[in-house]
Amino acid sequence: MRALLDTHAVLWAAEGDARLGTSAAELLRTLKTGEAVISDITLLEIAMLAKKGRIRLSVSAGEYLRGIQRNYPPLMIASEIAALAMDLELPHGDPFDRIIVASARHHELPLLTRDRNISASGLVRVLW
Repeated sequence: MRALLDTHAVLWAAEGDARLGTSAAELLRTLKTGEAVISDITLLEIAMLAKKGRIRLSVSAGEYLRGIQRNYPPLMIASEIAALAMDLELPHGDPFDRIIVASARHHELPLLTRDRNISASGLVRVLW
């Protein structure tokens, strides 16, 4: 099994944050190396969150992102994903969420997210 992780899931998993939740943490423990993946836009979102001070990193942003990329291989935003992202019926216009959901749909992967808007949309299979 493979799964795509939403940005908050990646951050909480990387930091051992209890907000990840027991079920989500257990799922990640069962996945083999390379089976838990991210959209490459997640790297940009993490960098932006750090730059804005919304998250604090104990190392440089570059070093942190390299660690994330090693643990969670990024999937490239292909042209099909970019086009699909703009056609999604999501209740908000967050471009990061749009790309992440479109990536999950395009690659036919469940999405590990706590985002209620994404869950309620029914656009992807959500794990949490």
